[in-house]
Amino acid sequence: MSSHIDSTYLCQLTAAQIQEILVLNGVLIQQYQPQLHRWLTIAQLPNLGQLTLSLEPEKAAEIERRLHDREIVDFTATTTVMNIKICDRYVFIPLLKQPDLSNRDRSQLWGRICLLGNLNSIWTSQDLSWVQALGQQLLTAINMFAGFTTSSVTNQGDSSTSELVELVERIAELESVCHQKDDFINNISHDLRAPLMNIKMAVRLLKTSLNTDTKIAELLSGHRSEKYLAILEQECNREVDLINNILELQRLELAIDRINLEPVEIQVWLQNAIAPFIHRANTDRQQLVTTVSESIPTIATDRFCLNKIFTELLNNACKYTQVDGQIHVEISGEPNSEWLTIVVKNQTQISEQHLPHIFEQFYRIPTRQGFSAGEATFSSQQGGSGLGLSLVKKLVQQLNGQIHVASIEGWTEFAVKLPLNPPV
Repeated sequence: MSSHIDSTYLCQLTAAQIQEILVLNGVLIQQYQPQLHRWLTIAQLPNLGQLTLSLEPEKAAEIERRLHDREIVDFTATTTVMNIKICDRYVFIPLLKQPDLSNRDRSQLWGRICLLGNLNSIWTSQDLSWVQALGQQLLTAINMFAGFTTSSVTNQGDSSTSELVELVERIAELESVCHQKDDFINNISHDLRAPLMNIKMAVRLLKTSLNTDTKIAELLSGHRSEKYLAILEQECNREVDLINNILELQRLELAIDRINLEPVEIQVWLQNAIAPFIHRANTDRQQLVTTVSESIPTIATDRFCLNKIFTELLNNACKYTQVDGQIHVEISGEPNSEWLTIVVKNQTQISEQHLPHIFEQFYRIPTRQGFSAGEATFSSQQGGSGLGLSLVKKLVQQLNGQIHVASIEGWTEFAVKLPLNPPV
């Protein structure tokens, strides 16, 4: 096996570990070519084909200079993926050569690891230090492979081989731990869902008995049984939704399900998707306003993903809107446009400090901290697992789309952009 193939294989393994543990949009490992002043991509996950960064020359030079100075560079930029421009957040982590006593100039840069996320991505200093340490281990392993092709490796072959084997074994061990975690979550989720479904069925039978069996109705009369059964059913439904969301997130992270593109007529789809929420808004005395462009073309997308995204966003809007509050759904897109835009906004204010974390798994806004004073009491009455928006984000990414959130002047807005004709 050649050293080029070996180093590429190790880079792919390293990128896969970073991608899986930090749950990123993408990872690139690139080698710097000083003679050509360019970066050669060795490993890239996911495989996005030709990916280009739209950087001004001055900005590119500044990033290169800071990497040479051993700095971690954090910035936002516009990327072009399959002719679609997307605004992303990047963190470049330098990979440094071992110091050479015969050459002490500052140009000891071997390459860089690029972490790709969106504008709301949060990476701690510990995360970045771990990536940098893993990158340096990778560079050590690559140097070992290169050493095998020279005669100087003969005297140190045993120690180099043992260190390399240890590195590969550690990577394999991490992969095994991740697989065990995935298996555990899947098993425990399935084991919990079965008894919950039995509880749910028992609650329904009891509610039916209250209306049809006079003996049971007389026995429970005056005990507020209907209220207690309603609470039990509500909490049971919430736990079932939590488990379903966990399983769906696992499927997305493991790429078990592929998207099934089909033509969807938005006008027809919306009538069915929004019908339950119209009834819910009327019952809760909320104002649900829908605005749809007349010229929206048929979109090629996955109907299940689209339904889930829309349902989760509108469900949140209904949950966190007070009586007589407004909920707006706006859908736009032109035949000559590349995007379909779905906006769901409602009269709720979320504090700026919580917005960067809104898509994190299990993140819930603390009571009386995320909402305005008039809405804090209302929000504390709502359930939630902290998984719904995480699932929405992953589904949007799976459809090659974008999602953004803003909360200003008493309104919270989620904007989803989906490609009208995504690549197959």
